[in-house]
Amino acid sequence: MMKKIPFLILLLSFIPQLGNTQEIEIPLGRIVDSIPTKDSIASSFALYLPQDFDEKKEWPVIFVFDPQGRGRAATQLFRTVAEEQSYVIAASNLNLEKDSLKNNLTKIGPFINQVDGMLAIDREQVYLAGLSEGGQLATALPFIYNNISGVLAVENAWLNTDYLNFGNKFMFSAIACESRSTMGVLKEIENYFDKEDYPTEMNFYACEDGVEWPAADVIQNAVAGFTLDAIKQGKRPKNLDLIKQLYNAEVEYAQVLRRTRDYYQAFEKLKQIEDKYDDFGLEIDLRDQIKNIRRNKAFRQQRRDYRNAIASENAKREEYIYYMDGDVMTSNFENVGWWAAQVQELKENEEKFSGPKQNKASRLLGFLDALSKSYYDTYVNSKANARSKVYVSILRTIFDKNDPEAYLNIIKIAGHDGDHETALLYLEDLLKTGFKDMEALYDIEGILDLKLSKAYNEKVREYLGEAKYYNADS
Repeated sequence: MMKKIPFLILLLSFIPQLGNTQEIEIPLGRIVDSIPTKDSIASSFALYLPQDFDEKKEWPVIFVFDPQGRGRAATQLFRTVAEEQSYVIAASNLNLEKDSLKNNLTKIGPFINQVDGMLAIDREQVYLAGLSEGGQLATALPFIYNNISGVLAVENAWLNTDYLNFGNKFMFSAIACESRSTMGVLKEIENYFDKEDYPTEMNFYACEDGVEWPAADVIQNAVAGFTLDAIKQGKRPKNLDLIKQLYNAEVEYAQVLRRTRDYYQAFEKLKQIEDKYDDFGLEIDLRDQIKNIRRNKAFRQQRRDYRNAIASENAKREEYIYYMDGDVMTSNFENVGWWAAQVQELKENEEKFSGPKQNKASRLLGFLDALSKSYYDTYVNSKANARSKVYVSILRTIFDKNDPEAYLNIIKIAGHDGDHETALLYLEDLLKTGFKDMEALYDIEGILDLKLSKAYNEKVREYLGEAKYYNADS
């Protein structure tokens, strides 16, 4: 989803461009973690230099951003890339989930500049890679640094078309999880860059419940796009042995997809490989493999299922946007049950179906979660009336039952308005989720009479075993 945050243009004035400032000894072929960043944030980073690193040469670098600041783990995933494709890997230990994109952008500059000061970095081969919030950060940084050659966004990305520097056409590469709603965001951004003649590439992987990096071979194939693009532009020498190695690795990956009966993605990958390696003088002939998949009845069914799921999903998204906008504007409490039924149906489809239909249900659940969160953030922090704030909070409890913020907000607003029945109802719903922070229940402002009431304390004691007021024997 393309967003606009005008502050980015202002950052240009106080985040410096890359410049050498420091020297340090780093062992080759070994991850060095927790290198302190010389700034006021007390952050650190991990660094990996390939075994053939030569300090007399300028080296391509990939700056990696993990949302939880797991620099060592992220560096480990890129280790094979570093060795086989000759990259320096530098991964920040800054936890990006704890702050906004705007603030993370201001914090990350010293890390990038310090790495550049420590090593001889090739200014024409500076790449950024990030997962989730890290992907958003990676796609925002080219607005600040004008010498970025490529961005690898995994699971999520960010784009402000108003401030895009069309003079620096970096490569945009995306890796999308097929069951997450952010796949649509990545596809939208990839389509935009492609339309504007930026080099682009998109890969897919199957993910688990948590937001995690894809396997190393998926990352390796994606970074190969950066390497090949650099060769095309004359930034790297044309190494046919390396190109063949990268080609063979991608073909083998497509074969793994085919052997696991993911015929549609295998077909799409083989077509991508044809285009990707067409200009390098290799004797590429994947026609027989592509024909064999195309003749497969299972492939044709998977392709139909995929296309139907995407079309149906797009229609559902438009429907959800239309109805939620109207319901929030009017605080339509009568329609709360309909939204709960939509969630229930989608969850049942996740269990009942597999493949594209299952992924569609998962993506729509994620879309509803993000859409309701957007309305919640807008209304709760505004001067909207209490009814509107309660309504968007109730929607949040439907789409994310385990997030305590919305429950606490309902308790606060309802309690302040004297609607103790509603406050107690959502207090119990919150406690049913396993919420155990008793201090938070008594820190809610503006509802002292409710917090002192017997009913409130009895409900807290029922689930937590104790309460601040009204002892069990009184």
